[in-house]
Amino acid sequence: MAEQLNPSTPEQLREAVGWALGSKTPLEIIGSGSKRAFGHAVKTNAVLDCSKLSGILFYEPEELVISARAGTPLAEIEAALAEKKQLFHFEPGHFPGLLGAGAQPRAGTIGGLVASNIAGPRRIKVGSARDHVLGFEAISGRAEDFKSGGRVMKNVTGFDLSKLMSGSFGTLGVMHTVTLKVMPRDETSVTIIVGVDDPQAAGKAMTLAMRSENEVSAAAWIASGDIRLLDIPMASEFGCGLVVLRVEGPKPSVAWRAEALCKALAPFGETHELADGYSQRVWHFVGDVKPFAGRADNNTLLWRISVPPASGGDICARLMTETGGRTMMDWAGGLIWLQITGPGAMAAVIREITSSAGGKADLVRAPEAVRETIPVFQAENAALAKINARIKENFDPEGILNPGRLTPASISGEGA
Repeated sequence: MAEQLNPSTPEQLREAVGWALGSKTPLEIIGSGSKRAFGHAVKTNAVLDCSKLSGILFYEPEELVISARAGTPLAEIEAALAEKKQLFHFEPGHFPGLLGAGAQPRAGTIGGLVASNIAGPRRIKVGSARDHVLGFEAISGRAEDFKSGGRVMKNVTGFDLSKLMSGSFGTLGVMHTVTLKVMPRDETSVTIIVGVDDPQAAGKAMTLAMRSENEVSAAAWIASGDIRLLDIPMASEFGCGLVVLRVEGPKPSVAWRAEALCKALAPFGETHELADGYSQRVWHFVGDVKPFAGRADNNTLLWRISVPPASGGDICARLMTETGGRTMMDWAGGLIWLQITGPGAMAAVIREITSSAGGKADLVRAPEAVRETIPVFQAENAALAKINARIKENFDPEGILNPGRLTPASISGEGA
């Protein structure tokens, strides 16, 4: 039976980490557990459940800032923001839906969101979660309090630890409080759809749109086989894959920019504007990666591939040809989702193709047996790995925080 620690205050959290440090007991750190299947399994019999560290501490809509305990459900925070017509500008998607964590909208906690550095379609314009964290408070693997930042950006002086903690998956410290900036919702949103079947042409269309003066806030490509899942009649009538582009802001400006985009992209295929209601549906579809949502099975693997946006179309086409997998592009080609069916031997092929463009490929969803033999996160170069190891040693010298979550010692190289 696993030891379960359930702190409800920062003081209890420090005591729990202190117990683990004194007894040299590794801890698996979770919030709601919605992202537990992303990364390698933590080999321990002690779980530090932070879900009771919950509640919004302050929300100042006029100052565009919100602070909450790390275990606060994301759904609770987004509901509070929606009442004031505000949102997280980095647009977190329903990432747990990819991991079989259930159909509950916005499953997960705000701490888990920051720790995994998740961002949705607007990432190409405004950055990821780490770029919106104003500050945090945490307990290190030394059972010591530490914090960074505050309520405003100018409070961040010296080395910005928020950037370091975001994406660390709880391996450097256990956050109990996070403070983020928020933004008002735009007055209106219009999505342009362009009929494009070829991913290489789609990549060129998205690059053209992003380089234009039309301030595109999101750009993605959905393959023809997945268009029916959108449940938008106009999109289904195209009968091919679609490039989708979003423009947001005041109505007159949006109308002008949408018209300009339709004219500029006409050479790539038929174009059409989707009204605001349908526009929101498209970007929930893209942000939640709906074509690939569901549970892992023994033969299906889901990869999250990051490459320079301008090369996304070419890399996507090559991945489709050499793996036979299904794909979707986001971030104007900078993010490629690839689902393949078959043994894990394709890992080497996928990472070779990705590395050729200066990108990286992470294995988002796979059975645990597969994750024990293939590195989930692409290996860092030797110099960077050395730096990260020294950082880890300083924050968590005994290695008690989520050991093996990012790089298990049992795996070497890239697998078969």
